[in-house]
Amino acid sequence: MRTHQQIIIDANGPAAVARIIGAASGTVKQWRRTDSIPAPYWQAFAHHELATLNELAAAAARRLTANDDTQSSEAA
Repeated sequence: MRTHQQIIIDANGPAAVARIIGAASGTVKQWRRTDSIPAPYWQAFAHHELATLNELAAAAARRLTANDDTQSSEAA
């Protein structure tokens, strides 16, 4: 499964994604850096066939799980 970062890269990068979905290029660059596409934009990604809603949700869930694991190990 792809990460949010990989989805953006596979769609030819932040500039291309920004043009396709109507977001600012800098905004999409930030999403790539943080590996996080905000949920309000998922429908646009799915509509333009950049990713499925299930793929976007799965990538978000994996990222959140990884963050929780990191925080748990830091607290120990």
